[in-house]
Amino acid sequence: MVTYSLLISIASVMFIIEKYIPYPVPAGKWGFSNFVVLFAAINLGIIPAVIIGALKSLIGSIFTGAIFTPTFFMGFFGIIVAAIVEGLLSKTKFLGYIGLSFLGMFFNNLTQVYIGSLLISSNAIFSFLPLMIILGTISSIANAYLAKKMEEVLYGNNFGFKFSKKN
Repeated sequence: MVTYSLLISIASVMFIIEKYIPYPVPAGKWGFSNFVVLFAAINLGIIPAVIIGALKSLIGSIFTGAIFTPTFFMGFFGIIVAAIVEGLLSKTKFLGYIGLSFLGMFFNNLTQVYIGSLLISSNAIFSFLPLMIILGTISSIANAYLAKKMEEVLYGNNFGFKFSKKN
């Protein structure tokens, strides 16, 4: 419970902070809070990653005033799909942090534009996808780095509590 609370808190704060970092796509965000979900998918499993992703989206959206808006639904379903993809692919042990982060970003963005197209009843939103993937590549590399650093810190036991990895 303490581990989940810590991870959800970190992700929620990052979610709120990144709202204030300029992004070239309307109503978009860099997605830096997703490093916690990536960490959870690799180290804790699919279900914890989905729970952390869902709760950081809910809590962050409440604090930013975006709860139950179109961007909320786009981001909420995007991170759920990303957590599942990252969790499933991490089991193969074939991809590292960067590969998993990139694929999570790709499926997150694809899901977001799909949900957006349903909400506005137009496929025009898909025109943003190439730019979102280019910009998302930057954040996926940053997220991979941050998730790996988080693993080093938590398994280094620098917080004074026992953190155990999934089997």
